[in-house]
Amino acid sequence: MDGIRQLPESDWRAFEDVLKAALHSPYALLSSMDAYILNKPGKQIRPALALAAAGVCGTLVPLSYAVAAIVEMIHTASLLHDDVADNAQTRRGKNSVQKQFGPRAAIVLGDFWLARALQLLLQHEGNHLISLYADVVAELSEGELMQMEKTKKQNMLVTEYYAICKKKTASLFRVSVVSGALSVPEKERAATYIPVLDKAAYHMGMAFQINDDLADLESDLFGAKVTLPLLGALLRAEGKEDLAPVHKYIRDLGHTYQATEQLLAFIDMYKGREYAQKVANHHTERARKHIMTLPQSVWRECLLHISGM
Repeated sequence: MDGIRQLPESDWRAFEDVLKAALHSPYALLSSMDAYILNKPGKQIRPALALAAAGVCGTLVPLSYAVAAIVEMIHTASLLHDDVADNAQTRRGKNSVQKQFGPRAAIVLGDFWLARALQLLLQHEGNHLISLYADVVAELSEGELMQMEKTKKQNMLVTEYYAICKKKTASLFRVSVVSGALSVPEKERAATYIPVLDKAAYHMGMAFQINDDLADLESDLFGAKVTLPLLGALLRAEGKEDLAPVHKYIRDLGHTYQATEQLLAFIDMYKGREYAQKVANHHTERARKHIMTLPQSVWRECLLHISGM
């Protein structure tokens, strides 16, 4: 949370107020589910990116706080739907919404957050941003479907893994900074900095997803998800040994814990974690180089801190 703490408290509180107001409902079940999420909301990196980008480009206005809320609502809706698709039992250290309230409730709640995000955008006359959000919702969906397809077939390529990271994570990082920049009155200044912010956000998103996959390596393997540590080990082992047994264990993922154990040993043997960490570090360094070209401010410092999270 260090990066978010760099933001002025008044701006962060303004975002939180907009988010809570947008989700208000007189219906008890909706209110209880919203409270369940908001009581432990996660890192909230995407709204922080939106606010920081707005601050880099100019003066924060009500639309700036609205876009910060909107990207958080889109992100949360995607998690609600993903947890149902994956039958995830936990999220952020506690029962997932689909576990706590049931999968039907989680799906409907995700739809509700998406609908309220659109209403909030229209309420703040952000019609010029609709295409950005429509495109990112499509990319998030495509990324999840790509991952589901590859998990089923177990034939993931490194290039496909990167494409999934770009769609599932980097896309919303990029929309967060671009929509934040487009929310301010200083349009010419924003136009100058948007290309830099966009590139930085792409690399931040890629690094974030790879680091997340490193942290979740064992659980992902047990859930039959192939990520960069395994793909990196496969690349390093190519030509050095017969990989037929390894590919058999990959096909067995999700069916036996032995497959997970064998693949973890294979990853360690060929330093797959180190491979993935090197790629993540590369993206972090690229992100920081872009951010350092921005003018010195508290907003730039926030972006630098987030890039290291």
